[in-house]
Amino acid sequence: MSAIHSPCRVGEGRRLVKKSVSYYGPDLQSLANCGSQARMISTLRHFVVDSWIGRVIALLIFLAFVGWGVGDVLGTYNGDQADTVVKIGTRRISAQDLDRSIRNQLPAIAQQMGVADPSQLTPATRREVAQSVLQRLLAQNEVLALADRNGMKVPDALVRQEIFGYRVFQGTDGRFDRKIFDAKLKQIGLQERAFLDSVRDELGARDLLDGMGRTMIVPASVLDQLLAYNTRQYKTDLLRLDSATMAVPAAAEEPQLRRFYDNHQAQYRSAEYRHAKIILLSPDSIARSLVVPDTQLKQLYDFESQKYNVPETRDIEVLTVQGRDAAQALAASWKNNLDWDAIQKSNPAAASVSFPHAREIDIPSPELAKAAFAASVNTVEGPVETPTGWVVFRVTAITPPHKTDFEQAKSEIRDEIARSQAPQLLAQRFASLQDAIAGSADLEQVPTDLGAVPAQGSLDAQGLTKDGEMAPLPGDEATRKAIIARIFAQKKGEKPTLINGPANSGFAVLVDSIEPGHVKPFETVREQVGHDWLKAQQLHQADERATTIMLAARKSGGLEKAVAGTTDAATMQKDLLISRIQNAGLPSALLSEIFATAPGKTGMIAVGDALYVFTVTGTEAASPESTKALRDNMKGQLEQTLQSDVHQVFVHSLESEIKPVPNMAVLQQVMSDVAGQP
Repeated sequence: MSAIHSPCRVGEGRRLVKKSVSYYGPDLQSLANCGSQARMISTLRHFVVDSWIGRVIALLIFLAFVGWGVGDVLGTYNGDQADTVVKIGTRRISAQDLDRSIRNQLPAIAQQMGVADPSQLTPATRREVAQSVLQRLLAQNEVLALADRNGMKVPDALVRQEIFGYRVFQGTDGRFDRKIFDAKLKQIGLQERAFLDSVRDELGARDLLDGMGRTMIVPASVLDQLLAYNTRQYKTDLLRLDSATMAVPAAAEEPQLRRFYDNHQAQYRSAEYRHAKIILLSPDSIARSLVVPDTQLKQLYDFESQKYNVPETRDIEVLTVQGRDAAQALAASWKNNLDWDAIQKSNPAAASVSFPHAREIDIPSPELAKAAFAASVNTVEGPVETPTGWVVFRVTAITPPHKTDFEQAKSEIRDEIARSQAPQLLAQRFASLQDAIAGSADLEQVPTDLGAVPAQGSLDAQGLTKDGEMAPLPGDEATRKAIIARIFAQKKGEKPTLINGPANSGFAVLVDSIEPGHVKPFETVREQVGHDWLKAQQLHQADERATTIMLAARKSGGLEKAVAGTTDAATMQKDLLISRIQNAGLPSALLSEIFATAPGKTGMIAVGDALYVFTVTGTEAASPESTKALRDNMKGQLEQTLQSDVHQVFVHSLESEIKPVPNMAVLQQVMSDVAGQP
């Protein structure tokens, strides 16, 4: 089974904001995913539902508690803790929290799997989702328990500011709307206090992990070894012999051509062509067939008016420090070098953040917002005092306000609605298509209102028509390949059946005629045979000549001596400096041979229609001056890799310090309920 990717998952946010950290409370995920993914991004990507089908299927729930002393804690829960699934330090995951979080995840999974609602998911699938959600909640609460232990408390003002920034709670004017807030919470059955606690927890975890990993450095010894390996230069003498330049002593005679033809008949065989009728059903084909009334389109247009009536936005880069003097020095340095990455690296103590396509109300600081929307493009501004410190900023782009009227947006809205509705109709349409195929031996009686796409024509096993063009098969590339494979695996006249294809598609094939491939008569391909014979002779000539030069080089002490006084001396490249990052565009197979050859040794290799003879005359380390830029770049990339993984390592380390204590009876009951019913 292929990985299922939900459109409203925590992990999806990683594409939007690179380095932010966020956690979701029990119901915050289902509410905020659709309105504020850019603000709430989970760094613990290995604990989220990211490609869970491929990874979680082997994860039994009991393994989550190995080493936690299950036998010692059973029966220790009583009173108001009787509904607790797991205790983690001062925190707990209740049965209601776990059950609600799991059920909030199921609709998105059902949609992606092409079923109408979660009740149609198999128990095994629901159990896999439940296990993945539990792992995420455990990781989140371990971090929050550590925050509790260290007395970390998120102030109410910060919670309020965070909530006011969620677009899902904003009205058409882009500002927080209390009525929308109350309606959304009521819609998902969540009390305001529970929601506020979820946001507070999310901010607390973010604050705890903020900056973690920034102090990670790559040891100089490791960097030196990697740099030396990749930049070590192999001084090489190289001769390339192009077989196309080789002169053949005599033209081929007729018997030679016929013998070559007889020995290489596979080269002169025509392709097998099959004529097939095809019917394809997919979410995309269903979406294209749906008719959405204009009234529904207008409702969505009005609901998302801020999407189509966009005020001026700006791309802003911001650095924050704690002192005015430090901010002034930072501004001066930035003005001398406008490179954003460079100024961040040279000022690690400054907090850096980017605001892409930000409206004025998106900027958390009113002081910064006012200054930024009065600034010119590509000018370093500041310092500006804000409640969080002194900021220096630069506006890199300004997008003027623009409005898209309903007629312009209608097509896009229709596609959006149709794509969202299509997966829910897929299972029903599949069943109808299967019935239609069963009653139609020639695929001619398939109803046109199912959204299935018909096609027919002749093609070969590579998907080419007789004109040498790609056959216009329906579906994406993976689906087209599956259809072609089925056409050439199915017998002529075999009754079509519905086949499960890639990307939740289904298709049926009827092969109604086969034109077998055959060896073309010599007379019809004589010109091609002559060309192939000449090419083979030239390659043989080049191979013999290269072998002779290689043996002479090994005997005389190098390629330069072997070709001295010959016409090859003029084309030989002497003292080429080749490394793993500077390879002069040479073929990878040749480079591998060069790097595996000891100094003073000679080698030879054929690559395509060319033969190469080379001698490695020596090796030397690249100079520090020539590799300084590469060293800095490599250091930055390695440190970024370390920093991106430090959160995962940190959470793993917490398991030995803050051990989760499970209530297996409640846990098993929740898992059983989720797996056994929608």
